[in-house]
Amino acid sequence: MGLGLNDDYTKCAETREQCKQLIALSLMPVHEVERQFERLRNIASPSLDDLFVYFHRQWIDGNVPLIMWNFHELDHRTNNISEAYSRRFGSRILRKHPNVWTFIQLIQSENARIEHLIVLLDAGAATSKESSKTTAFQKRFCNRKTRFHNYEINAKQLLHGLSMLIGAPKNR
Repeated sequence: MGLGLNDDYTKCAETREQCKQLIALSLMPVHEVERQFERLRNIASPSLDDLFVYFHRQWIDGNVPLIMWNFHELDHRTNNISEAYSRRFGSRILRKHPNVWTFIQLIQSENARIEHLIVLLDAGAATSKESSKTTAFQKRFCNRKTRFHNYEINAKQLLHGLSMLIGAPKNR
């Protein structure tokens, strides 16, 4: 069940910014997440009350430990590799309900493929190149992270800067 925030998000820049900052908490240093969450909660639009209750219950005090969803110290912040592998694997099955023998053959061919890739990488083959969009994001993220760790900006400024990296407007 949705919270009915689509109209508010679309029409109100303040609501949109607060939602983006909530998402950007995953990029903040772990020790700053709860403090910035409480700051956001205190200034949030009333229409976001249910969202903040859910977020607190699920992510701050909830089922998923903060260190499991925080990406501040990680180099790869997406699951694109997993998604691509899953799509590739699914496209190779060729049937909706394969029998066990078809599945075993697929696993064997995947194993051979992975072993081949490992040999290529060990021999110095290049990995796939990151997109220019990913490279630009990484550069901007590292810049903000460095400025924060060098005390050039505070946590509030870092969160605002990180929120600017999230959810860029799409061309319609």
